[in-house]
Amino acid sequence: MKNILIVILVIILLGAAGTAGWYFFLKKSPEGGSCQSAKRCEQGLKCANKICSSGKVGAACAQKSDCQSGFCVNNTCTEGKEGDTCATYKDCESSLLCTKSICTKKPDYSKYFDKVTVSKIKPGMPPGPSNPATPTTTFSKQDAIEVDFGGVKTTTVGPYYFEFVNSTTGETVNSTKGLMDTNFEGRDTGSGTDFSTMASGEYDLNVYFQNELVYSVVITLQ
Repeated sequence: MKNILIVILVIILLGAAGTAGWYFFLKKSPEGGSCQSAKRCEQGLKCANKICSSGKVGAACAQKSDCQSGFCVNNTCTEGKEGDTCATYKDCESSLLCTKSICTKKPDYSKYFDKVTVSKIKPGMPPGPSNPATPTTTFSKQDAIEVDFGGVKTTTVGPYYFEFVNSTTGETVNSTKGLMDTNFEGRDTGSGTDFSTMASGEYDLNVYFQNELVYSVVITLQ
């Protein structure tokens, strides 16, 4: 009798050990479960940032390539649509901007002016015959940027300024607000600034009129 009880106990222990082994070594984690590699996730899931992920909108991930949409913000897959969260314009569909961490429509400046021309000039002197403005969005550290506004409405009157936002981090690295006396006065105008305090990289050039974002374009500083 004693031997039978011992055998039964051994069988129970072996069964428990087998179950535990299956749970810890064979059972695959569902979406949201922890993992060390994709082998520990259920079929169709990736192991992203040590979490099993499908890559669908709202799923946890480590980078854009983990998301089916190609958009990833704060380690979460997004769609990049209007109203979605963002850090830079790269987190939004191509027709949208990233404004105050939200994907938004590009501003319509037509109620204020008809045309914006972004150019490079030599720093330290205004554009003119000896300092021609060359339209471009690619600059060197030795250039200055000139932004000209054409077809300015007679009702467009008031201060405007530029901001340069790092297109990777979303950080505002330079602003002319409070540093330059630039105003619309109901006629065509323009102004510029240099890149002396900025590092090479890609930036959103944002133009604000009376604190309203009215124009945005991506520039490259080499």
